[in-house]
Amino acid sequence: MAASLLVTGGDTLLTASVAALLRELGHSAQLDPAELAGSGVRVAHRTTGRWMFVSASRGPDAAAAEALSDGASSALNVGSRQAEVVMAVRALTDGGHGYVPIDMMRWIAGEAIGRSLSPIAGLAPALTGRERDILRLVSRGYSNSEIARALTISTNTVRTHLHTLSVKLEATSRTKMLANARALAIPESFDRAAAESARDARVPA
Repeated sequence: MAASLLVTGGDTLLTASVAALLRELGHSAQLDPAELAGSGVRVAHRTTGRWMFVSASRGPDAAAAEALSDGASSALNVGSRQAEVVMAVRALTDGGHGYVPIDMMRWIAGEAIGRSLSPIAGLAPALTGRERDILRLVSRGYSNSEIARALTISTNTVRTHLHTLSVKLEATSRTKMLANARALAIPESFDRAAAESARDARVPA
């Protein structure tokens, strides 16, 4: 039986693509213009409120893992196979157990083991997927307007996330923010290897 689904995401193209796929599977998919906090798309069942998450990444990532911890019935990514999408949507619409692909389960297990072995990982503040996206671009030297264009969000939203990051990382400047994030072994803060090529490829402000 076809379900009525609400599709929300900050990335317009990804959100529209997910909605189109859901319609191909026979469901009614309405786009929600609200911006989603985090890098990906949220698909909610309009009657039950159950929801699933599709990450903008091509593989397992923290955004999908965070969605599962927040109550998502399933977590996929743009690289997921169609069979996995069908199983995740079925879990969402039928009200049964959720669906998590095996590669996502392995990634979560690996992350858990890595955290247990790191003496400082437990000290790191919890960052949302969007905050991690912004921290990664800050490490590449992007300006607020360039971050906004890259993530398809407003500069006001970028400033809000940067303020939250500065509070979480106890920093009063971008330099201090990155230094503190690196001291806490937050992976998105170590992206300087791509800084030069990213700077050359950026659209002028």
